[in-house]
Amino acid sequence: MKKMLAISMSLIMAASLAGCSSGGGAGKSTQPQTAQENAGDKAPGEPTSGKKRTIQLGHIDPAQDVDPYHTLAMNFKTEIEELSGGAITIDVITDAQLGSELSMMEGMNMGTIDMAVITNFSFSSSVPDFAVFDLPYLFMNREQAHAVLDDTSITDAMEEELYNDFGVKILSWGEGGFRSTINKKRPINTPADLKGIKIRVPENSTYVDTFKALGANPTTMASSECFTALQQGTIDGLEQPVTPMYTYKSYELCDYISFTEHFYSPITLSVSKFIWDDLSDEEKGWFEEAAKKAAEEERASAKETDDKLLKEMEEAGVQVNEVADKQQFRDAVKPIHEAFAADVNKELLDKINEKIAEIQ
Repeated sequence: MKKMLAISMSLIMAASLAGCSSGGGAGKSTQPQTAQENAGDKAPGEPTSGKKRTIQLGHIDPAQDVDPYHTLAMNFKTEIEELSGGAITIDVITDAQLGSELSMMEGMNMGTIDMAVITNFSFSSSVPDFAVFDLPYLFMNREQAHAVLDDTSITDAMEEELYNDFGVKILSWGEGGFRSTINKKRPINTPADLKGIKIRVPENSTYVDTFKALGANPTTMASSECFTALQQGTIDGLEQPVTPMYTYKSYELCDYISFTEHFYSPITLSVSKFIWDDLSDEEKGWFEEAAKKAAEEERASAKETDDKLLKEMEEAGVQVNEVADKQQFRDAVKPIHEAFAADVNKELLDKINEKIAEIQ
């Protein structure tokens, strides 16, 4: 009852938290068969060893080669189909056809959805420790983020709680990218430049508090409304990773991209407990190896993809600037870190900061 109540309450939140990097919408009214159904409507836990499996893997973004969600999903598909010699087939379902991230999380908990690519903050309403990765200016670069996310002494406890209490197992951590600002008003170099700018943020209290602390006027709205809101002047800009700035055409309505890099967005490759518990030891080995390789490959391509898309946006007339000194930004959001330490898990935050200090 506890876990179902927590998930049901989380579904009251916005359908998409990824911040204009998702293809919102309810999707199709009919869904592809899950692996449970492909196995012949077997009861959860009934073994299917030796049988071929077709497993659906959902995500909310479009089927574009430059999209990190889709890249991670397709990398996994390629790797596991090769490792299993075709015994396991992955059916990648895009564009939120299986619902929002929170809906897919609930589906994995209930055994109606097999796998999904999901951001960490879709888990944080159920397991608060995941919210640590939403803290602004937690990481200064990709190397720090990767080192922390790959350190099992940091992630094991929250992953185990997610699996044991909510039926979702994280197989690997990929990269959604650093989130920066894109707007119609002016370049952003200091927090003062954000004063009065109406920035769309996801319906996430940390995001809202961050942009209030930085002096902006944060506005929450569904991702599907972002483009129209820019056209109508309801908002002046967005905060999002480079890829959705391009794929969702924010750059067509905005003049300035500033590398504030205020949040780093991890994405996870996750599987339902119903699927995981049904796998043989050999199959679990395939899943783990394929997921690890898929994430490594997706991370390795992320910067190259960002650079390519930035070049195209600059050629289209967008002005791009680095933020040379981010210390004023970090100082402004320090109370948000302090609140997490006081209210959620100081030990976890301290451990992450110690890890970061090792690789600076």
